[in-house]
Amino acid sequence: MKTALSGVVLTLSLFGVSGCSDDEEQPLGKVIVGGVDFQSHCGDRKFDESPTGGSCRSEVDLDAACKREFPEESDPKLVLQDLGNPKSGLCISGRKQLGGISDMLGYCAETHAKGDRAKAAAELRGDTWQCREKLDVKALCIGRYNDSRLEAEEVGGLWQCYRYSRTA
Repeated sequence: MKTALSGVVLTLSLFGVSGCSDDEEQPLGKVIVGGVDFQSHCGDRKFDESPTGGSCRSEVDLDAACKREFPEESDPKLVLQDLGNPKSGLCISGRKQLGGISDMLGYCAETHAKGDRAKAAAELRGDTWQCREKLDVKALCIGRYNDSRLEAEEVGGLWQCYRYSRTA
């Protein structure tokens, strides 16, 4: 009986019926899916690279920022009280002085970051205001390749989208 049982075990192991899968022994490895297309996401805005991925930026349409600040006014315009100093801007409508822009970050969040204040920045750059959208590189990978398992990593100066998979 002992010989017959040994023969059955030997036969089953030869046919791979041992209950162990080859997948369990294979390590997870990175599979590169492709690169990150920052410029396509930024569109006509300028892309600025940074160690965390980068951002899209463009100059603020100051008249549009006034319109957001004073929506009840028909056609507000921004006038600089001190040329070259963007903080001196005053919104006017006709001859009526309305006031300054109190929420430039809110304007930038609406126009650049789909309302997400955490991803938006309003910055003085030279003699004007700029809005900047901080990019989530992982989210760009997931959106571009339609795969929620993707991660992002900078490799040799280029951002790559990858996922972990069993190596063959």
